[in-house]
Amino acid sequence: MTDTLAFSTNSRQEPAQSLLLADHLDSFWNQKIRPLFTDESLSFRVKTRNGKYVRYINLDNGATTTPFASLKQYVNEMLDTYGSVHRGSGQKSIITTQEYDASRDIIRKFVNSSSQNYVIFAKNTTEAINGAATLWAKRPGKILVSDIEHSSNLLPWVTRDEVVQYRTQPDGSVSLAEIENIFKAHQNRSKAEQIKLLTITGASTITGYRPPIYELAALAHKYGAKMFADVCQLIQHERVDMRADDDPCHLDFVAFSGHKMYAPYGTGVLLGPKEFFDGSYPYQIGGGNLPYITRNLEIKRFYTERAHDPGTPNAMGAIAIAKAIQIIEELGRDRIAEYEHSLVDFTFTRLQAIPGVKVHIPGDNLAHVIPFDIDGFDGRLVAEILAQEYGIGVRAGAFCTYEYIRKLKNISDEQDCEIAKEVESGITRNIPSIIRASFAVYNTLEDCDRFLYAISEIAQNGLDYYLPHYTQNQTTGVWTAIDR
Repeated sequence: MTDTLAFSTNSRQEPAQSLLLADHLDSFWNQKIRPLFTDESLSFRVKTRNGKYVRYINLDNGATTTPFASLKQYVNEMLDTYGSVHRGSGQKSIITTQEYDASRDIIRKFVNSSSQNYVIFAKNTTEAINGAATLWAKRPGKILVSDIEHSSNLLPWVTRDEVVQYRTQPDGSVSLAEIENIFKAHQNRSKAEQIKLLTITGASTITGYRPPIYELAALAHKYGAKMFADVCQLIQHERVDMRADDDPCHLDFVAFSGHKMYAPYGTGVLLGPKEFFDGSYPYQIGGGNLPYITRNLEIKRFYTERAHDPGTPNAMGAIAIAKAIQIIEELGRDRIAEYEHSLVDFTFTRLQAIPGVKVHIPGDNLAHVIPFDIDGFDGRLVAEILAQEYGIGVRAGAFCTYEYIRKLKNISDEQDCEIAKEVESGITRNIPSIIRASFAVYNTLEDCDRFLYAISEIAQNGLDYYLPHYTQNQTTGVWTAIDR
């Protein structure tokens, strides 16, 4: 696959002897990974600016992933027997209801969840967190949230509840001592002023940084709070273990999405304690999640997961997540992590050696993403060049993690104020951005080689080489190729 592969003998990620050699990576991919995806998805071709067609390389997997082939087939077959969930007595309704309900058990087992936890479905992770935030807002106390969160794990809390924002270190890392100081500062206050919930990402969408979620959970429980982990950027790459309820490090709540773990339809999942949800009025209400309404409009409710499952659910989305989980388990999460880390380590080592490239992570705790910039280039232009001239998909922007971007780009308070003023007038061009390459299990060493070659060529060519061929929208900052 490549003649350039030579893993560093002093890799800081793991001992060199434990890393897979190139031929082993190729063998693992061909024997174990390739059969999991359709030939059409793996060999999808796109037309570049020079008129040639090339195989598309997806390095934007932090956004969404290609579905497993057998999952697509399974869902298509299920559609032939599709019926209403929890609604009918006919065979199709029974079959679909059984599959839908069984998916909860598969999900629960996947994260080693307590049997006392509900598995609640939503449109996506964002809706799942909004649902949790709505219910938590009805309880006294404050939410402790970090400044490295994706907007989906920030805005639902900020707009519904009283929050205390924890400022991470300059590199975005967490200090357990500083968080404990926050808990201590609030513990002797009134119930309304105490910390009731700590919420944090399982892995950063922009750097891949993984906060110590289990140590944080133990800290939260020490001060009588609960722990909420947004694991939608983690669970498809590494094992997430909610742990037993009597374990001080257990995760009380987790949320994630199927579309980031090789399942289509975008369904989200929220897991949390049965007693919490039974003690809360449902986030949404309507047909199907209540058994009876009296003549006087008195609402009778379920004390099951159905109370939080209004309307006709996205049964195929839930079933798809369950099937994706089974495929991931068969492949092995440890093997997935080892393979992906090998690709990222290979790419990181060579990317940071390209003149003019700045990688925004140190490399001592690599995950599944590499954030970087090229000197003199707007990151959004680099992403457009990669797509239009090399057939490589990455993403550039703020990734809904504005404070983390400000940390990485050293944006001053004065600059932040200027950007905010521009945004209020409709100009988003100068919102700080970064380029992100994010990896998945179907990526290969050949993908990494093509990506590295492209970045090297772009950096060598320089900005002036591309300016005659691309134009930027002065309001949005979006770059587009100029038709020849």
